[in-house]
Amino acid sequence: FKVSIISLILFAFGIYLYFVNKGFYLGIDFKGGIKIECVIKNKEADIKSLRTLFAENKIDAEITVVGNPEEREFMITLPIKTGDDSEKVITETINNLENKFGKGSVDIRGREIVEPKIGETFAGKAIQLLIVVSILILFYILVRFDIFYSFGAIVALIHDAIMMLAFTLFLKIPIDITIIAAILTVLGYSVNDTIVIFDRIREDIRFGYGKNMLELCNLSVNQTLSRTLLTSITVLITVVILMIFGGGAIYDFALAMCIGVITGTYSTVYIATPIVLLWYKGQKPEFGRTRV
Repeated sequence: FKVSIISLILFAFGIYLYFVNKGFYLGIDFKGGIKIECVIKNKEADIKSLRTLFAENKIDAEITVVGNPEEREFMITLPIKTGDDSEKVITETINNLENKFGKGSVDIRGREIVEPKIGETFAGKAIQLLIVVSILILFYILVRFDIFYSFGAIVALIHDAIMMLAFTLFLKIPIDITIIAAILTVLGYSVNDTIVIFDRIREDIRFGYGKNMLELCNLSVNQTLSRTLLTSITVLITVVILMIFGGGAIYDFALAMCIGVITGTYSTVYIATPIVLLWYKGQKPEFGRTRV
């Protein structure tokens, strides 16, 4: 239980960052905007010169490097308001870049436009999706175990989601559809690991008549620990490779997955299981004493 204090500290830090930043960093999927991926064929083009250019034109643009910096491929995100002409904004942006770095120096590789109203709809649907997923997981564990096991699993899932959101604030990662996908993926990963431990606890309760609940929970966690660590390390290796070689388009997703896998592994051991142990106050639950 003492280890869980780490979660409380991170949770408080996340709340602090939320109020300091006046909310989350939202990507264009949720707040609307224009995303332009382009290559600038001029050796003088870099992050600093691009930011200076947009600042001079009083445009609040977000600029990131895609892939190898020497290739001078950039992702430019521009804000738009309801009623703005998106095509006109893109044309003006290209003109500004070519005036700075030379005619024909800008090669557009891709673009994405999300209107503000559509972004608001996406945000609402994303929240609904997270709620529905949590309810379905609660129902599944309730049927397979009992309500207090479900409570422990849901608290662990809420913990994982909050920790991932807190780290997006700390690392200034904009929340978009890919981050929501990462959160949902981590929730599935976390609840799977939690169910494995809960199932082992139930089996140990049935056959470990000489041990108290605390000893049985410790035994179950230790019995599944190697499986938990191997699974987590395997997933981490995969997402780290995606971070290194996947490029800018998938970097944020892979980074969020890294954070989620770590917090998900931590929560199954130090959040979900202790809550079950705390609820039963060291006593074996009745459903685990009989064999089925």
